[in-house]
Amino acid sequence: MADIFRPWGQLDWVIEKLPGDDWSFLGTLGTEDRCTAAYLALSPHIQDQCFLKILDPHMTPEALFLAKFQEIEQILIGAGVENQDILETNLLQDIDSIAEVIDGFRDGSSNRVVLDISSMPKRWFFPILRFLVHDPTIETLIVCYSVAGAYGDQLSSDPLPLGPLPTFDQPRASKEYDDLIVGVGFAPLGLKDLFEAEIEKIRYLFPFPPGPPNYFRNWDFLRKLESEVENRNLRVEDRWQVHTYDVPDAFEALCRATNSGHRTSALAPLGPKTHSLAMCLFALAVEQAGKEPSHIYYTQPRRYAIDYSTGIASHNGDPDTKAYCIKVNGRNLYEL
Repeated sequence: MADIFRPWGQLDWVIEKLPGDDWSFLGTLGTEDRCTAAYLALSPHIQDQCFLKILDPHMTPEALFLAKFQEIEQILIGAGVENQDILETNLLQDIDSIAEVIDGFRDGSSNRVVLDISSMPKRWFFPILRFLVHDPTIETLIVCYSVAGAYGDQLSSDPLPLGPLPTFDQPRASKEYDDLIVGVGFAPLGLKDLFEAEIEKIRYLFPFPPGPPNYFRNWDFLRKLESEVENRNLRVEDRWQVHTYDVPDAFEALCRATNSGHRTSALAPLGPKTHSLAMCLFALAVEQAGKEPSHIYYTQPRRYAIDYSTGIASHNGDPDTKAYCIKVNGRNLYEL
């Protein structure tokens, strides 16, 4: 695998290296304060935008959710977003509906795109990222992630059974995997089914430094998982400690663990969204290289907590938003 420079850092630092006011922005209108941060920072450079208002099938209490949606919507409208820029949709839409959303966004948008995944469910942002990476008309693609101020005690509930994320279940020659790679997070929902599959080795992407109290929640996650695993030759060196926000390093860790995709893998993105982004990019790179596809498994909640996160972390007095260059001037930076 050739050495590739994959720029990332604070949003203002990245965007000043890519000057211009012709960006198209795709984000989420949710109940988290951080879903506005990237757009507010970039609005002078944006020519068009689309915000997905993704509704859970079980919003309880509904009145509180609707009030929070209204609060966030007013912030965005105050920054120049218009009603026609907001698309209301459902969390559990099928892949054809998600594809139609992207087709609508791309109709008239520029060849420079910003995707904000801060509050976008993985069921949506994984296939969306696939469509945008594979779109030959997009020359430059940036993914943004705004850091939350704090997380709630229970982030979600009512999960669906463990299953592949949309478009990440392509046919394979074998049902067995050499590696299961788990992103360590807060709640190991449904992974016992994968542990019972024919998998040679289990490895972990461990966010470091997670910071308190996440530190304790991550280790409790790992303890619960490893208590269910027997005879898998678990070793300390199979816990890959990667900085929480370093997507390029997480991508490289996945490459090293799988010998650049020569070892077949199943991925479980249960950790930080930034590590999940790396898993998505790795699976796309494996496919692009013509190797056996990496399947991505997830237990999709049907309800997210209204206080999933609150506030926005700060960096040097400004909202802490990270930006990752995925494509620059027509080149995909995340290839094997």
